[in-house]
Amino acid sequence: MDYNADEQRRRREYDAALGHKRRLEAKMAELDRKARAAKARLLATTKSEQWHRMTLGWLDRDAGYTGEMASARVWLRSVPVATYTSILAAYVEIAPNATNIQIEVMAVRDHLDDWTQKGDALLLARARRDYDAECVSFAQWERDNPDKGGWRSQKSTRAQWMLIGRTATALGIEAPMRLNRGDAHEWLKAHGGNVRLGGTANNTDDSQIPDAGGAGNHDMLPCRESQADDAGDAE
Repeated sequence: MDYNADEQRRRREYDAALGHKRRLEAKMAELDRKARAAKARLLATTKSEQWHRMTLGWLDRDAGYTGEMASARVWLRSVPVATYTSILAAYVEIAPNATNIQIEVMAVRDHLDDWTQKGDALLLARARRDYDAECVSFAQWERDNPDKGGWRSQKSTRAQWMLIGRTATALGIEAPMRLNRGDAHEWLKAHGGNVRLGGTANNTDDSQIPDAGGAGNHDMLPCRESQADDAGDAE
């Protein structure tokens, strides 16, 4: 008799605990649903960087810009506003009802080769400034953190090997076969780091390039890539 009473009591405790567990699971499911809904509302108001780029880009494409005009457009939009308006003013009489972007496209088409060359030089000059600043920052980090040199003994990164191959080809020398991350970093530094950007430094007159600020499309910075995630390492 006592045994049955004890069993029934324990069964009631079990059923109560099971019921409590199910209520908690239902509550968690509801909280998950609310979290997903809140995230969806957040994403609806704070779009991704890719969304901004695509949304802005279609306006230029719709006006007649093509990918081949990208560097020329960079140069046109980087000049002082007085120069910009002076350039476009010449096209107003030709197409008085055209939009601003359509006038831009007309001007870019007429000066495509010249402006493309200037735009490429502008982007390379920006990349070189970013490269130099990154290398200075990295060197300072090394000086300030002498106890964090373990990265040097790790495997060299895929980005380092790509730059080493590119540099060796440009200089007409044989690329080294096996280097750890620190050795690869020192090899790149000894051979100019990024020859593409170094060549720009020797051949480009910055006084002829408008400074629009920001970074252009440029090669990887070997200083930063020396500490890249191991997931991208080369064997």
